[in-house]
Amino acid sequence: MMHGKMNSWKAVGNFTVRTGFYYLRVASIGQCWVPITQLHTSKTRLLIGGKGKDYGKEEKKLIVTQEQYFDDVKEKRKLNKKSFQEAISKYIYRESKLRRGHVEFINAAMARMDEFGVSKDLEVYKALFHVFPKGRMVSKNLWQIEMRHFPKQQDCGIDILVKMEKNSVIPDDDLGHLIVSIFGIRSHVMRRYQRMMYWMPKFKNLNPYPMPIPLPENLRELACIALRRMCPDYENKVDIYEAGDLENAIDKTFVASAQSPKQKELLGHHPPGTALFVEGGYFVWLRDKCLTYFMLRGDTPENHAVRQQQETSKEDEELLESVPYFEEKPASSIVTRPSVHEQEDGIIMALSITGTSSKDSLVSWIKFLEKSNPHLADIPVVFKLRSPDVGLAPVDDTNKGESSVATR
Repeated sequence: MMHGKMNSWKAVGNFTVRTGFYYLRVASIGQCWVPITQLHTSKTRLLIGGKGKDYGKEEKKLIVTQEQYFDDVKEKRKLNKKSFQEAISKYIYRESKLRRGHVEFINAAMARMDEFGVSKDLEVYKALFHVFPKGRMVSKNLWQIEMRHFPKQQDCGIDILVKMEKNSVIPDDDLGHLIVSIFGIRSHVMRRYQRMMYWMPKFKNLNPYPMPIPLPENLRELACIALRRMCPDYENKVDIYEAGDLENAIDKTFVASAQSPKQKELLGHHPPGTALFVEGGYFVWLRDKCLTYFMLRGDTPENHAVRQQQETSKEDEELLESVPYFEEKPASSIVTRPSVHEQEDGIIMALSITGTSSKDSLVSWIKFLEKSNPHLADIPVVFKLRSPDVGLAPVDDTNKGESSVATR
């Protein structure tokens, strides 16, 4: 395996390298010679035996401005899947043999996927893997497998799989065969693919409240999905109103309201002289979409069943500390079990999501609730609106005819 004289070999760290022949010896193995051409990352990055050439600058000259492919398509076509695949096809046609700068092109493509709206499309990720040259980077021995043959390209392939995982895109068998043809079955990219194929289908079916794939773009449908997921009462009913149907409506947008029969019963038993509060807005996330919701809340009475249950639980904890074996058990009161709407900080009477999340739209929501809850017309309603980022802040009340106080 050795070529030439021993004095022509140079020691580099734990390796012994001969200039021009690209062979190395691993010190821990002894006289075991392995061709260095099977260990380097790429020809342009191989600096050993470079004969004085600056391969770093040469490699930079080979890198084309890959963003230009997508900019050209952006000027001529709409930003969609077809135009994105057209930019990939142009690069493959231009670099059909050498594939110069394919890693940089893939990184530029992944940065523009959200702009083109293709970050959740499996076919687009397959097209990105087709940019890699086939057969050149397949590991052929154990050394190449463990020392990460072509690490720059393998890191790029792993980045594609990571982006797929973040966007909840589950790979298929065709993508696995494509990775094998590019990097080999024992590559680090293939290991990442195998872990994703094992775990992601399990997590996909783990949610007891699945959402449609893909999510609808209509805000009314998104509001209905969010309100159904937030309300644990199976009898909960979601209604969609149009604020324009009311007289003197200022903000003519849609109003989605969620209320169950139990909440209507609690609202009917609410004391007329005690105020109710409209609080919000709070964030609710449906995957990558964020909505703002509001709640109609009432204070919990002091003699409410929730307080009684808390006192009963404290008594039970004290009984566990000292059990009166020879004494009579203390008298316990029988209380009604609270519903899911009766929380420690108050009673939730209804939930709502509006198109603009403005105070005027919430006023319209209260007017719609008065139609199905006539008792609400005799109860004062206080608006305590706030921004989830800045907290509470006073707001000038432009509606002088209203008796409610508005803050945000």
